[in-house]
Formats: sequence, structure tokens, C-alpha cells
Amino acid sequence: MKIFCSKDALLSGVNAVQRAVSNKNPLPVLQGILIQAENQSLQFAATDLEIGIRCDVPAQVTEEGTMIVPAKLFTEVVRKLPDTTISLEERDQAITICYHQSKIVLNGYDPEEFPLLPDLIEPLSFSLPTMIFKNMIRQTIFSCAAEENRPVFNGILLQIENSTIRLVATDTHRLAYIISEITNSEETKFSGIIPSKTLSEIYRLLRDEDEDLMISYSNNQVVFQFGSIYLVSRLIEGQFPNYKQVIPQTCETKVYLAVREFLDAVERASLLSRDKSSANIVRINVENNELRIDQTTELGKISEQISVEMEGKDVRIAFNAKFLIDALKVIDSERILFELSGPFSPGVMRPSDNPNYIYLVLPVRTS
Repeated sequence: MKIFCSKDALLSGVNAVQRAVSNKNPLPVLQGILIQAENQSLQFAATDLEIGIRCDVPAQVTEEGTMIVPAKLFTEVVRKLPDTTISLEERDQAITICYHQSKIVLNGYDPEEFPLLPDLIEPLSFSLPTMIFKNMIRQTIFSCAAEENRPVFNGILLQIENSTIRLVATDTHRLAYIISEITNSEETKFSGIIPSKTLSEIYRLLRDEDEDLMISYSNNQVVFQFGSIYLVSRLIEGQFPNYKQVIPQTCETKVYLAVREFLDAVERASLLSRDKSSANIVRINVENNELRIDQTTELGKISEQISVEMEGKDVRIAFNAKFLIDALKVIDSERILFELSGPFSPGVMRPSDNPNYIYLVLPVRTS
């Protein structure tokens, strides 16, 4: 195999696939990136057997072939290369990288041992604008669980029904829900739990351009295709909780307030909120069209007042400050409706101009 291409092309290829490289699997070949040269292009591929990514970049191919390069080392080498035409040549699993009058030789792996990324058999497919899906990921993914003891909470529920697409994420302490309209002429239906790692990669790779994202699925796998990227992922097995039962249909108190003002106040109060148990709690009191945050800790005191519009009962309630901050940072609206029903019931945030987004957060019981 022998090819010529630019440093930028090599860099875009390795950057696209490197996050799918396995760091834990005992198979050495999974710590590599497969590079295949054919039809005047290079195809990069990597997989950890749960997620796989392919990407095509332009190249001048003088001899077709396949090689597997050590991912971490090859990526670091490419980043240090000069901005010039680079040649890659593979002979007996040794990869020679030439530039100017210099060369680097890396030991590769046997391509025969690399697992091929699957192409789905008779998949069902639909498409939607990339910007819609990217924004949906941004407004939900932070609510996934970080711990891996209950896999269904490490993913996001993706549902397609009629002309709507829905994402739901929860770690059992909070829940983010968003729904968008799509064109679904074939009335495709789908419901599956996508690993958060997969969707964070989609978010990283999607460009802020008006192009379509194609989503295909069959059995226990889902494929995302956009631009030159092909990403395949397993679905998480298990039963996602019934989110419809969790979202309150009524509330005792409605609070209308400015997102930026509320976010700034919570962030300031949270600076003093770390007590000995490392709980980051903010205590909120709503009465007389005023929302007040009073904090007294070993570090000091803070008192924040925000003018709000309220309907219903006065309420005192406490929340994990991080859970409020995470949501307020991704809400695009200037104002929200914060629905409360006493100190022990969940609070629900809704953007004032977007009925398709809901964020639910459980309160913290304090003495």
C-alpha cells in the first residue's frame, strides 16, 4: 500500500475515529486505527466493539491496500508533522511515513485481526437536520448517569413516532426531555436507548452546517451517517423508566423568572454551598413575587433576591445547585416557568417560549 495526502487530511481522519479506539480491550489490534486505501481516498476506522466510526478523506492512491497503525502514537506523530504532502507506505505491517527528506517507521498490526464494522441488514432509516439533533443532545445528555451500575441510565432514550423525534435522559435525580418535529414520510417507528458515549461523539463530530443526519437501525444496533462519517453503535438493553409517570401534570406554585439572573444567583450561592458532606445545596424561598436564596455555611453568608412573577402558594425548597446550573446553561430562552409543589415534590423547568423542552429535578431534603 502506498498513498500521498496532506497533513490536514490525515489529521481529520484520525481525529474523527480516535475516540472509538479501545483502551480496555485485551486485543492489541483494537488499540489501532484501520486505514484502507482505495478509489483515491483513505478510509479510517476504529472500534471498541461497542461503538465504531468510519471516516473517508481524499488521498492520491498509488497502491491500494490496508494497514493498522497504533492509534495513540500515530495520532501524536501526525499532529507533529509539517504542513506538507505526506506519503504512507505499508510493507509487512511496518508503516513508513515520509515528509520532505525525512521518514518515520512505525510497527503496525495484522489487518486480518481487525473486526469489520457491520453494515446493517435491511435497516429502517430516517433523516433530520443535523442542527436539530445536535441541539437536542446538548439539552439532554448532561442528565445521564455517570455511574455504570445501571446501564439504562447511562444512555438516552431515542424515540421516533409519526413526525416527532424525542430524547429523554435521567440519572434518577433529574430528567431532561425534548421533542422536535421531523419529516417522516414512511412513518418509521423506533425506540432504543443510545449510549451517552455514542451521542457525545455524534455531538463532537456534527458540524454547525445545514446538512442531513441519516439514522438507521436494526435489531440491537443503530447507525448515524453524516458528511464523510459512518458511526455504528450497540443499543443498551433494558427497560427505560416510564418518564410520563414522573412528570407532574399539575403544580401548586408557578414562578416566572429570567434564566440569566437565576443562573448567576445560583452560581454565586453555590460558591458557599459546599458543606462537610460535599453536598452542593441551595435553599430557595419564594414569596411575595420574590425568589430568595439565603446561604450560611462555614465559609460565610450570601443572600440573593430576584424579582419574579408567581402564582399560587409560597414555597421553601432546596436543590442540588449543580442540577439547576446544568439545565439553566442549556436553556436557550430568556425566561422560564419553574413549577413547584412544596418542599418534597420535584421542580419542573419549562422555557417560556418552547413547550417542547422539560427539565425535572428532585429536591434535596434538608433538616
